Amino acid sequence: MAVPPIPDPAAMFRDMLGQWETMANNFGGEVMKSGEFGRALQGANAAAMSTQAATHQMMDRALAAANMPSRSEVEDISARLARIEESIQRIEGLLMTQAGIAPPERPKPKRTRTPPGKAA
Repeated sequence: MAVPPIPDPAAMFRDMLGQWETMANNFGGEVMKSGEFGRALQGANAAAMSTQAATHQMMDRALAAANMPSRSEVEDISARLARIEESIQRIEGLLMTQAGIAPPERPKPKRTRTPPGKAA
């Protein structure tokens, strides 16, 4: 009496997974072709953007109520401060040139892999 061969469970699983992937890809491709999918995706994107805008407005109001600057205000102040520093450096350079003083050499950072405070 011959014993029937035992089916390979891994081969059955691979075959089943391949069929499932094929069906899922076909279904997904058909769904993505439809206009409803595009409208739904556009609606979800619009909802996410409006939620983000509402969150920014809420944070701005909360920061204003706490008398704290918002991120955009801090960025504006930082940019203004950088422009002021550049102007001061330019004026200093012109004054030193007129007085005949050589500008001081600025120390260059050391090119090491360890942070400055972590030297052992």
